[in-house]
Amino acid sequence: MLRRPLFGSILAVCLLAGACFLLPNLQADIYLMIQLGIAAFWAIALHELGHVIGGKLMGMDFGYFVVGPFHIGKGRKGIRVRENRSWGLVGGVALMLPAPSRTEERHRKDLAMMTISGPVMSLSLSLLTLAIWQLTEIDFFRTCSLFHGVILLATILPLPNGAFQTDGAAFYHILRKTKIGICKIQSAKLMGEMYGSKRPAQWSASMYKECRKKMENTAELKDIFVEVMFVFYIEADKEGIKPAIERLFKQFEIKPNKQLSVYYGPFLEWRMLADALSASVNEEKLQQYAAGVSSLSEGTYSRMQAMLACSKHKEALAYTKEAFKAYETVRGFGVLEREWTRMLANRIRKSAEQAVS
Repeated sequence: MLRRPLFGSILAVCLLAGACFLLPNLQADIYLMIQLGIAAFWAIALHELGHVIGGKLMGMDFGYFVVGPFHIGKGRKGIRVRENRSWGLVGGVALMLPAPSRTEERHRKDLAMMTISGPVMSLSLSLLTLAIWQLTEIDFFRTCSLFHGVILLATILPLPNGAFQTDGAAFYHILRKTKIGICKIQSAKLMGEMYGSKRPAQWSASMYKECRKKMENTAELKDIFVEVMFVFYIEADKEGIKPAIERLFKQFEIKPNKQLSVYYGPFLEWRMLADALSASVNEEKLQQYAAGVSSLSEGTYSRMQAMLACSKHKEALAYTKEAFKAYETVRGFGVLEREWTRMLANRIRKSAEQAVS
C-alpha cells in the first residue's frame, strides 16, 4: 500500500505534521515545504487541465486526466474521481479523444490545439500569479508563478522526455505535418476507436487493414505500438487471446526491457495471461515476462501481480479486483480486459477450491 501515490502522499503529510509538533524550531521550513508542494501540485494539475479545455473547445471527447494520486475520468454517471495507483503517472497526463467522422486536416487542428493548450495555460497562470504577487506581496503567489514557469519551460522546449515527447516537440511535428506528426494524428484516430462504444471485434475494418499493412512493413514493435495494440485486440476478441498473442511473438522480438517497458510491457502481460488462462503456466517464463511489465498501466500491472501470487489465493484475488477497477468504466477495449480479468479471477477461485478439497 505504501508504494501507491495516495498512501505516499498521506505518509508525507503525516510526517510533516508530526515534525511541526515535535520540532517547533523547524516550523518555518516545514511551512515552506508545504507551500512548495501545493504550488507544484496545482501547477501540474492546471497544466493538464489546459490540455482538457483545449481539446473540449475543439470538440474532442474527454478520456481522462491524472495528476498526483488522483485519476479523473468518465464514469457511468458522469465524471468519476478515483485513486491513481501508478507512480509513473504522478507527473500528470491527459487523454483527449478525436471526434469521429472528421477530416484528417480537422484532426490535425484539433490535436494541435489540445497539445499547445497545456503550455498556454501554464504561461497564462504564471503571468497572472506574478501580477497577483506584485499587487498583494503574498509570497505564495510568487512561488506559484515560479512553478507555472518551470512547467512551461519543461513542456514547451523540445527536451528529451524518455519514451514520450514534450508538448512543444509534439506541437511542432503536428503543425509542420512531419512524419512523426502524421503518425501522432493516425494514432489519435486509432485511440478514438479503441476507447469508443464498440468492442474490438466491431472496430473499423479499414483501420484494421491499414494497421496490418504497417505491421508487415515494420520491424520494430515500438515504432507502431498503437497499431499493433489495435490489431491484437481485434484478433484476440475474434480468435482468443492465445493465438493472437502467439502470432505477435512470432512476428516481433518481444523481450523484457526496462527502457522499453512502456511498449513491451502490455504484450508481455498478455503473454502471461494467455498462459494462465490456458493452464500452461511456466513459472520461470512467468517471472521473466513479469520483469518487463511497466507500472504505468495500472490494469495490466495489477493483473500481472495476481498471476505472480496465484498460489496465495486471497492476495491474487485482491489484485484482480484492482485490475478490474482500472478497466471498470473503460469502453471499447475495456470490455475485453474486464472479461479476461473475470476469467483469471474464476481460475484462481477454482484453484483455491481444489486446494481446500
